[in-house]
Amino acid sequence: MLTRPIGVLTVYTLALALGSPEVFRKAWLYALVYYGVSALGDTWTTLEGLRRGYREGNPLYARALSWSPWGIFLVDLGLLSLKVVFLLRLGFDSTVAYPVALVIGGHGHAVGFLWNLGFVLPLRK
Repeated sequence: MLTRPIGVLTVYTLALALGSPEVFRKAWLYALVYYGVSALGDTWTTLEGLRRGYREGNPLYARALSWSPWGIFLVDLGLLSLKVVFLLRLGFDSTVAYPVALVIGGHGHAVGFLWNLGFVLPLRK
């Protein structure tokens, strides 16, 4: 269910990068902040959900969280590296590939953060 919005955002980001790579070349700091805030929010809501008895739906992150609470970031290092290699193979230079990879990774964490937040926040009557 979560893959649909992540996929749409990823395709949009790739299309934007193909059409206007200079946008990402100039906005690498914003890409880093977007990724960092989304990843921290996703990690916080995931850990809070686990504390309340929920389980992690992503098997890769579930395994990583069994090693350490910071396991999500360890997995993300590998996933970001794979994205950068893929983008470099598409013909992007490194000044574009890294920000695009961070934005795509940030999309996944932003959607996960918002999804988890719906379960973590108390229901209002």
